[in-house]
Amino acid sequence: MLDNTATKKFQKRFDNQGYTLIEVMIAMVILLVGMLSVAAMQTNSTNSNTSANRSTRGFAWCSDRMERLKSLPYIEPLSGDLALGDHTPAQNADGIDNDYDGQIDEAGESGTVSLSWTISNGAVANTMGIAVTATWQTPLGGQKTLTLTSVRARNLSY
Repeated sequence: MLDNTATKKFQKRFDNQGYTLIEVMIAMVILLVGMLSVAAMQTNSTNSNTSANRSTRGFAWCSDRMERLKSLPYIEPLSGDLALGDHTPAQNADGIDNDYDGQIDEAGESGTVSLSWTISNGAVANTMGIAVTATWQTPLGGQKTLTLTSVRARNLSY
């Protein structure tokens, strides 16, 4: 038969009175990995939101310029903004905020956004092709381009 004192010493040695230092360190490592994952996800989300914002702005700028061009009178020979060929206005005269500072067409404006359009003869008589392109720099240094195209018919009265 075992001595009662020996049994108590054995139980005391293996009795769980709390967490060991190793258990606490493992828990901290697991928590740290989770927190770093969340931080990386937040950075990725911020970059994606910035990219989406600039894409939305690019679409709005192209759409606005397309509507302006389509509202101009279609008179032969084509001239001004509807003259055949490529058009790239100066950044301080293009009607957009090229440097994201909230000011449109301020003196000496320069930035990472450019707007251009191309007028071409349409595939069908009495039509013209319009292609409006916005180009901008991404937050990571790349370049994005968005092009809207449309065909405009001449209003013919009989």
